[in-house]
Amino acid sequence: MLIQLPSGSSDQPGPQNAEDTTTTFEAGLRRDLASSPIVSYDSMLGGWTKRAIELTLTILTAPVWAPLMLVSAGVAKVRNGASAFVSQERIGYGGRAFNCYSLQISRPSREGAADEAPVANDASGKAARRGKWRRAFERLPQLLNVIRGEMALVGPAPLARGQLEPMRSARRYYLSARPGVIDTSTIIGGSDDPSQYKIYAMSWALTTDVLIFWDALRSLFDRSEDLWKPSFKRAEPGQSTSGIVVRRRSNQ
Repeated sequence: MLIQLPSGSSDQPGPQNAEDTTTTFEAGLRRDLASSPIVSYDSMLGGWTKRAIELTLTILTAPVWAPLMLVSAGVAKVRNGASAFVSQERIGYGGRAFNCYSLQISRPSREGAADEAPVANDASGKAARRGKWRRAFERLPQLLNVIRGEMALVGPAPLARGQLEPMRSARRYYLSARPGVIDTSTIIGGSDDPSQYKIYAMSWALTTDVLIFWDALRSLFDRSEDLWKPSFKRAEPGQSTSGIVVRRRSNQ
């Protein structure tokens, strides 16, 4: 990028004044760049290969998820009496803002405590499984974001602008991928751990997304607790072609 400094005034200031003007200009430029919402980001994670595969899967399965989304919206409308579809601003690839769609299936917050109370006392885990299915149905409208090119099937959880700004060095890894309908937070360090974005970006391969997708699908039907789960620690040479290690573990 070529930056042309403003020319001097007609009275031709001396070298000292010119140096002061340049220093002031550069200091202001650095402040503007530091306050920019985008620090730096890599080329899009997965490129057109990832995009083509996910778009094809989303369109081919539309006869399944589209009716489920409409039925769920109707049930939520009758149950809550409010608009079932909600839209919130989220930051996607390269710092672009977009409207992230979802369904509001849960009851109003004042009743939330009553809804969540049985979860702690439900030894069979039925309430926890119902919560997983509810969250899955709430994300169905995000498949429209996938078709629009704003999200991916698998990727980082979509973040709001306020969540993105404090991330510092982890921001570039988040901005290098489209946010995912199925996110990586439950597999890599938890939703509040910013290192998950770096680990996912550096370990990414098509097999990585397949593992995450399969684990999310399996967890909806599995009645046991975390029988196995992908682990995104570094693989030794020759240990894994995708750069990740799959760890199996049993319940204790």
